[in-house]
Amino acid sequence: MKLLQTKNLIKYYTAGWGLFNRASLQVHAVDGVAISIERGETLGLVGESGCGKSTLGRLIARLENPDAGNIFYQNKDITSCSGEEHRLLRKKIQIIFQDSYSSLDPRQTVGGIIMEPLANFGVGSRQQRKEMAAELLQTVGLEPLHISRYPHEFSGGQRQRINIARALALTPELIICDEPVSSLDVSIRAQILNLLKQLKVEFGLAYLFISHDLAAVSYMADRIAVMYLGRIVEVLDADDFAAHSYHPYSWALLDAIPVPDLRRKGQEKEVLYGEPPNGVNPPEGCRFHPRCQRAASICREQEPELKEVEKGHLISCHLAV
Repeated sequence: MKLLQTKNLIKYYTAGWGLFNRASLQVHAVDGVAISIERGETLGLVGESGCGKSTLGRLIARLENPDAGNIFYQNKDITSCSGEEHRLLRKKIQIIFQDSYSSLDPRQTVGGIIMEPLANFGVGSRQQRKEMAAELLQTVGLEPLHISRYPHEFSGGQRQRINIARALALTPELIICDEPVSSLDVSIRAQILNLLKQLKVEFGLAYLFISHDLAAVSYMADRIAVMYLGRIVEVLDADDFAAHSYHPYSWALLDAIPVPDLRRKGQEKEVLYGEPPNGVNPPEGCRFHPRCQRAASICREQEPELKEVEKGHLISCHLAV
């Protein structure tokens, strides 16, 4: 059974008003996205900055409401749940943010930060919550005595461990990792990624791992979804991504990695020209065609559907092999 599934999920933001009319300008941040996550699975979500990855994560965590579409959790539609139902959902879906400092309250001690969600749900007595916080700190590789310190007394990697401990406090089933290592030094990134993998097994977690770092995503993910300008353009197993991705945008992301690419040795690299088109007015047809070296006339006229070309391999491209 799928743990989480989205269908035709849409989120637009008002970017201003037209110059010669009163119509508002809408940024198509998430535009008809359908993804699924199995129990215990890590789905990697990759794409350039501004393609809608973080917005999709916030929609799934119900930090924002979608304009249309559906979010199903354990086959139950949670798109418009509110009140106590919404509150209980918070226990099952947690999120780890990119900025490890701004996501922590500088006025609270580490113990207070981790104990707050426990207190909100009435878990244990104050002494029991304190003991649970100390145990969680130990679980993420920090000392229990750190419980009385404040966020500014820790390094970036340590603060991210605190964020992870807070996310674990209510024993969630799904954690959305929104660029959790992008602001950390390379050596610290490896430690945090290994910690997340260890916790996934220990607690039976599922992750939506959002990043623009293909190396991190390939290391963490079971499957990878590629997002471009608010749409999913390809989904496939992480083990197949380097050798068997079909979409030209996926190739361009791979070719942007500064390491030898033996997959297409001797062939011309896929180069991304220019910036992504304006999200207020996406191109007609395939949204990638203005930057695609292989674009044909059909790509400019007709938008491709996300279809299964092989078992478990979905692609949105007219020219897919």
